[in-house]
Amino acid sequence: MSTRSTITVADKHDSFDIYQHHDGYPDGPHGLVRHIAMARRLAWDLPRFEAADFAAAILAVLKDRGGSTYLTKDADLHGDRDYHYQIAPLRENFHTRVMLTISRPSWEKGKPDTEVFSGEIQKAVQQFDSVPETSGQPREWQMLGEIEGALYRAEEEISQWIKGTPDPDTQSVLDDLDDAGRAMCQLRHHLEKANPWDALKKAETILENTESSPANRYVGIARTEIRLAIEAHHRFQRDK
Repeated sequence: MSTRSTITVADKHDSFDIYQHHDGYPDGPHGLVRHIAMARRLAWDLPRFEAADFAAAILAVLKDRGGSTYLTKDADLHGDRDYHYQIAPLRENFHTRVMLTISRPSWEKGKPDTEVFSGEIQKAVQQFDSVPETSGQPREWQMLGEIEGALYRAEEEISQWIKGTPDPDTQSVLDDLDDAGRAMCQLRHHLEKANPWDALKKAETILENTESSPANRYVGIARTEIRLAIEAHHRFQRDK
């Protein structure tokens, strides 16, 4: 059974509600916390935060087919949801943090929701173990996971250290980390959608099936190019 959820993104001007039909749980690398963290990288650079912009970024990350994710008029109308996510900015002086609250709606009428988490998105990523384990995956995934984890840790350490408004040099470093995190997010999103390793496996199978069949010189050249590409991919996986 799908884990359904709703998401509300709000600022002092607007509020937008999203309904997620599946994978609405917060935990793990396929959970909603990770996707919300990815959406943060697609939205405006902080300290600028707009609910409409951030809600659109969430849709860009989540929407994969018809009916999976869509806007809704009122999150509270969805009685089948297992989780509700509330996203809003918290501004302190010139510093803006994106805050996330996760709650489990009560199935009993009149009972309050149970709060599961409240804090910054980076904290939620740590608490719900959202950085994926890559040990059994292709080397590219392993490298990407290590870089993502390092970026999250660096951003968290600096945020804990400054305890307020950063000086210009520190803010420049935070901006660089944010840009790098956004690039990692876009790369991961592209790789998840394109899945080049699956394409290489299919190409290898097709190549094996055609090697024993007669073909003209042009097909032979194509086979050679495919074989060289596949062998280069395998060398990269072994070269650690």
